Amino acid sequence: MRMEENINDDISSDDQINLPDERSELENEYKEQLIRCRAEMENQRKRMEREMDNAQKFALQEFITGLLPAKDSMEKGLDISYMEDGIDGQALIEGMTSTLKICKEAFKSAGVEEIDPLGKAFDPELHEAMAIRQVDGEKPNIVLSVYQKGYLLNGRLIRPARVEVSAEN
Repeated sequence: MRMEENINDDISSDDQINLPDERSELENEYKEQLIRCRAEMENQRKRMEREMDNAQKFALQEFITGLLPAKDSMEKGLDISYMEDGIDGQALIEGMTSTLKICKEAFKSAGVEEIDPLGKAFDPELHEAMAIRQVDGEKPNIVLSVYQKGYLLNGRLIRPARVEVSAEN
């Protein structure tokens, strides 16, 4: 018993008062760590949701890119059939028009937006200049003709519009 009395005598009353303060500080520190951990977990959950959303939005990009040449061919076929004489193309025109309409609707429902810049200012972010032509009376950097339309998938460029642009006079 003598040893316990010595130990108790060694602990001053000041030390005993500090123990609750230290305990309170530790509790506050643990609470702050818990709050930070919860916030980090919430941020990570939100990041994962954004990544999943982007993965879903852009999962069809390869599929859409593969369909674009078919759509381009149908559009060119329609252009040619309107220009050619002697071709009994009314049924062909109706079929191609119907197919093109269906294709456009499918693209639209998948988040594909057409870029058709004819007559608009050249935008290097959305257009690819294939040719430059000087035209009297035309402002420079205006799209004169569109060789191939461009496309956005959910706002992201998947193919630039291939265009002919007016040059400075």
